[in-house]
Amino acid sequence: MKNFKRNTIITLAVLGAILTATPSFAQSPTTLTVSKDVITDYRPVVARLESSDTATVRARIPGIIVRLDIDEGTVVKKGQIIATIRDESLNPGIAALDAKINGIEKQLAQYKTELAQAEKLFERGFVATTKRDQAQTAVDITAKELSGTKSQRSALAAQRGKGVIRAPADARVTQVNVSKGSAVSPGEVIANMATLDGVVRLSLPERHAGQIKEGEIISLRLPARGGETHQATITKVYPELRGGNVIADAVVDGGLSALVGERIDVLAPVGERLALRIPKSFVTTRYGIDFVRVHVGELTIDAPITLANPKADADGFVEVLAGLHDGDTIETPSTNKSGH
Repeated sequence: MKNFKRNTIITLAVLGAILTATPSFAQSPTTLTVSKDVITDYRPVVARLESSDTATVRARIPGIIVRLDIDEGTVVKKGQIIATIRDESLNPGIAALDAKINGIEKQLAQYKTELAQAEKLFERGFVATTKRDQAQTAVDITAKELSGTKSQRSALAAQRGKGVIRAPADARVTQVNVSKGSAVSPGEVIANMATLDGVVRLSLPERHAGQIKEGEIISLRLPARGGETHQATITKVYPELRGGNVIADAVVDGGLSALVGERIDVLAPVGERLALRIPKSFVTTRYGIDFVRVHVGELTIDAPITLANPKADADGFVEVLAGLHDGDTIETPSTNKSGH
């Protein structure tokens, strides 16, 4: 029995030596050596949301608006009929040409019959060549007259077809300047539209001209819609200021449903700095104070820290303002070692 106890003690001692020889905490997946990272600070910049392209729909002929299928806010597809203008002065001209075409066609049919008879008589030698040539000339002249008259009618019909107004692109109607029954003139604006191509145009203060670059990903916040945020990629920065503002185009991930001219906040970069960032999973909070388990020599202590923001960012990290130093080793709260 004594030998059994002695062997047990020796076995436990050997196990203790093996545990002591295991890799240090720096190699454990539950530890992390803190180091400073370069981060970019952002500041909310008030901007206006504009359409990347606008379209103006104008009347091409004079007349009366007999059909109007749009209103402010209507979303239209390219080629969709949105209005119809009727020019009553074209109808009498088209009707007169229809009657003239009908008469010419009957006359042409008669001349063709006379030509056929003249050719038969010429083959039998009963009429001279001049008789047949006269009949052929009458057919040719009448056919040309018929073609010219049809061209005139087609021109008037095409003119009337210009009264059908179609949407120039996929767009949202921002303003309608006429109503059904209104008289319009050529060139008069029917409606204004903002295209829906997934690109938004931002108007930023001039002081941020050097901070907005093509290819940069920015965050957009809509205060009027509960502060919802969207990610956007700058695709173009225009080389000319407009009204003292920098104009830039951005593609919004998933699209953006907002009003043209709506105020938005752009999180614009204002500079870079060094900061200590650690995963949120390493932080515990007790009684309103944040703690991190820090290795000090052979011991591990719970050190209070101050966070810039208690909420983690998109990567799950938080910034530590005080309580940690560059090079400190920390461990997750779940780790339980002797000597704590």
